[in-house]
This record gives sequence, C-alpha cells and structure tokens, in this order.
Amino acid sequence: MHARSVTTASTVLSSIFFTLQLVSLACSCFLYFTSDTSSTQREVITRLYHKDLWRHLRRSNSLSTHSLIAVGVQAGLVPLTVCLLVGITKKRRFLMLPWLTVWGLGLVAGIVGAVLCVIKIPGMYKLTAVFLVV
Repeated sequence: MHARSVTTASTVLSSIFFTLQLVSLACSCFLYFTSDTSSTQREVITRLYHKDLWRHLRRSNSLSTHSLIAVGVQAGLVPLTVCLLVGITKKRRFLMLPWLTVWGLGLVAGIVGAVLCVIKIPGMYKLTAVFLVV
C-alpha cells in the first residue's frame, strides 16, 4: 500500500509539472509571435533588461530571438517529461533516467551560474544574484 501512495503522489506531481511546462511553452510561443509589436517590446524589455540596453534591444530582433530560444529549450524538455510520466505510470525506471539526468545537471549548472554571478558581477546586480542562490 505504501508503494502505491508513492506512485500516486509522484504521478500527480509530475502531471502538475508537465502542465506548468506546457503553459510555459504556450506563453513563450505567444511572446515569440507578439514580440514584434512595440507595446510588447516596451513592456518586456523595460522590465527585464538594463536601461542602457533598451534602445539597442528595441532596434534589434533580440526579444524574438530570446523567446525562440526559450521555445526551443522548453520544446526539448517536454518529451523528457512525457518519458518521466510514462516511466512512473508503467513502472519503467529507465524512462525516468533522462529526466533525472537533465534536470540534475541543470540544477548543478544553475547553482554554479548563480555563484559565478555573485562573484563576477559588480555593484548593485549582486543583490539580485544573491536571491538566485538562496
């Protein structure tokens, strides 16, 4: 009975993760298709980037490039999450291995990146990078 509750809990949590991943993919696709409008550029660029880069990013096609990269990364991760769900429901552990490998390495890379941001980025930006580590 205990193993069944663990399987049910992991299936529910993986399904929630899969749903959030699909919503994030849909939002990135929406951003890609609306990134050419000036209102979207004004709203997104002014909130995500430093003021010195605003003019350059509005003139270039950087927002659509960044959103296309996000779509590609998220679309690449969706099959791994499907394998995770199939592996949990069918009790095939080898299908869980790709998801665990990619997300485990991603977690390590994210922590290393946040620490390097704290070490290498000067001034006020260190305060924002500290929240990534915590």
